[in-house]
Formats: sequence, C-alpha cells, structure tokens
Amino acid sequence: MTGRKISVHLFRTALLVSVAASGARAFSGDVPTDFTGPDVVVQADGIDVGLPVQAPPMTVPGWEVINAAFMLDANNDALQVGLDFAGMAGDADGDGLPANSTAWLLGNGGVDMPNLAGTESICIAFDFDNDFAYDYIAGVSALTDASGYQVAQFVNGGLLPFSFGAPAPALQGAFAMGPDFEVEIANLSSVLAYSTEACFNYAVFAGSYSDDGIGEDFMAGTICLRTRTGATEDVVSGFGLDANYPNPFNPTTSIRFNMGETANAELAVFNMAGQKVATLVNGLVGAGSHEVTFDASNLSSGVYFYTLNSGSIVETRKMILTK
Repeated sequence: MTGRKISVHLFRTALLVSVAASGARAFSGDVPTDFTGPDVVVQADGIDVGLPVQAPPMTVPGWEVINAAFMLDANNDALQVGLDFAGMAGDADGDGLPANSTAWLLGNGGVDMPNLAGTESICIAFDFDNDFAYDYIAGVSALTDASGYQVAQFVNGGLLPFSFGAPAPALQGAFAMGPDFEVEIANLSSVLAYSTEACFNYAVFAGSYSDDGIGEDFMAGTICLRTRTGATEDVVSGFGLDANYPNPFNPTTSIRFNMGETANAELAVFNMAGQKVATLVNGLVGAGSHEVTFDASNLSSGVYFYTLNSGSIVETRKMILTK
C-alpha cells in the first residue's frame, strides 16, 4: 500500500525554509502539494520510529517519514525528492513546536533543537552508478542546521548524518523544509546517464543523537523513474474503485482501488445516515493498484458505503455487513 499509514497529519504548520537556485523549481515544503501527477513515484515507509515510555500516547515524532516521493524532470535535467513526514519534519518530540523541548523529553535527557540544529539531521544518499556505494548526499548534516543545507560527495564508511564530504554546488537545486523535506538534484545527467528512464539506489535518514529515547527513521531502496513525453495521458481512466470482497462480509473485507497518477486521495466508509465511520486512506497515494482491509468489528450489521475521493473525481460503492 503506497498511501499514508495514518489518517491525518498532525501539527503540520511550520516556518518554511526554502532555497531555490536560479532556474530551479520552487518547493512549498509540503510533499502532497508538490508531488502529484503521473511522473511521481512514491515509496511508502511504515510507522516505525520508537518512542520512550515517557512520551504521551499518540505522539508523532518529527522523524517519522511515511512516504518518499521521486520525480524525474528531464526538461530541467533534475531529480526531485520529497520526504513526506507524518507530523512536522524536525519536531523531535512531536509537540508542534520544533524549537521547544517538552518536559518528558527534557526529563529523559533529550532536547528538541530549532531548525535542525545540534545533531539533528535529515538527508538522502544516492548511488547513481548502481555499484552499491553511495556517490552523493543531499540534506542537513548532523554538524550544521538547515541554513547549511547542501549537496555533497558521500564519504564512504560513515553514518549518513556524518557522510557529507566535498560540496557539489553544481548539483544543488531547490530545497525546502516546511512540514516536509524537499530537495532537488540539478544537472542530473552529469552524474547519471539517462534518456527516458533513470534507475538508482537511495537511503534516507531522519533523526537526532540528542533526543534520548526517540528513535531515528531509515529507509532505503532501488527506484526507476520515467519521464512521459508526447500526448497527455488520460489519467481519469486509470482511476477506479472495485467491489469489495467478500460482500456481504463479517467482520473484514478487502477493498481494491486504482490511481491513474500519484495524487491526494481519501477512501472512507459511511453509514446509511451519511456519517463517516472509518477513514482507510487519507493522503498522498501512488499511481497503480492498491488494496486495503476494512475491519468492521465495532460496527453493527447493515448497509455501508465506501467512497474514493481524489480532487474532482469521486466514486462510491455499497457493501453489506452481516453479523
């Protein structure tokens, strides 16, 4: 499933840090806003950042990456990457205030620094020549803050936050940190040979060595991106909501749907009175087919409707719960 793992983003208001090189695109700092369309590929990451027992229930730390979105912009010879955070990027204790350290964090010997200061770091490393050794790294190292964002050569053998070598200013395109973290690799063809497809390995780090008890997020993988050319594709034809199976059901059923392009979408369940009883998907969803399981253990028997909503496109189907 390439959609969000939680139904809403928490504490998503942040001071935008944004830098756009000459000729580079402008980022808003919000991945679901900036990374939509048929050329975007989304890699999902689960909710997997650990928290100390002192953290209040439902705390969402600022290191929880839930999606990494990639887009190859061949017209501008650039690679754009957006790290989609469950809460606010860099807000270690998840209180909505990146410059504030909550009492439970301080009591645990940790600190939440402003603007990715201290040892806080968000970065992504790239292996462009596919030799299983990273070549370049973009982001904020553990030795600076967001004002020191850079693209640099990767120093082999080091932990990602400490692997920034010689700066590579020719590769440094746009950068923004708001609720999310967005970077651009400019002059991509100088480090990665491609025509209509680009394949490479990547690794993402988000975390701090000064927020004792809060874990770091790490994700890695291989990705291939294509740039579409020619006539505009009919993305609406790729949008669809299938009949759930089984139907009738008790108490679980599977719902499949298709997205013609990467876009924000909501899949929700409603009762006969029109009241929303469950949100199954809410956020950025990658192009392609997806399947979710709906568990109605806490609902009574009856007719329910499930609706897929993405922009101006809406589709609804009926299902029956029998107990």
